[in-house]
Amino acid sequence: MIQITDYLLNSSIFEKSSEEIKTSNFLRYNYSILTDHEKKSLLNFLLVSNFSYAFNKAPIVYEQITQYIADKFHLSKSQIVLIGSAQTGFAIDPDNYGRPFSENSDLDFAIIDKLLFEKSNKDFNLWKTKTENNEYSQEVKNRYWRDNQINLRDQIKRGFLDTYKIPNFIEFETIQPINNSLALIVRYLKTMYKIEVKGASVRIYKDWNTFRKQVRINIESVLKKLETKR
Repeated sequence: MIQITDYLLNSSIFEKSSEEIKTSNFLRYNYSILTDHEKKSLLNFLLVSNFSYAFNKAPIVYEQITQYIADKFHLSKSQIVLIGSAQTGFAIDPDNYGRPFSENSDLDFAIIDKLLFEKSNKDFNLWKTKTENNEYSQEVKNRYWRDNQINLRDQIKRGFLDTYKIPNFIEFETIQPINNSLALIVRYLKTMYKIEVKGASVRIYKDWNTFRKQVRINIESVLKKLETKR
């Protein structure tokens, strides 16, 4: 039975301010001692909630970017989430953990939408068929197919897909507009607002459960690797 007290009786670390919780050390050194409810809340706060480090000084610019994506692809704005160091302010990967967000960082978006996931999957299948029928040059095969086919196939089985792993060709009616839109975001952030980033990417999830599950898997994998480095 779900009880409200199970959610409100949190450990003392949740009395910390939002500024303290946003630090890389808080996640690294406190995550393992939290309850399951607290872990979910912490990950939601860091990776799903509305604050965004990259747009801290220009929050309306962020709102406009996500509204642009939503309008262009017929989504609800709430289905678009900025993740990674652009969201938290620090990198969450074993080799660069805690590295501050900078102009050498990316904007990593997640879109949670079943229909868009299915359309992207259709593009993947088209790409697979065309490649197997030798409709692309060896250069294209070497650049995209060899490294990505197994990885993407595995991703799709798990309910998500990285759009940049599919070529930006006109026949891919869902993938190409998405990747082109991301490139435009990077360009105009720099020219119009002096906000410079290395690039932008998006991972499309079929539903929120898949998204939250994968976020948790990724975080816990990183923290486990960091633990072995102590």
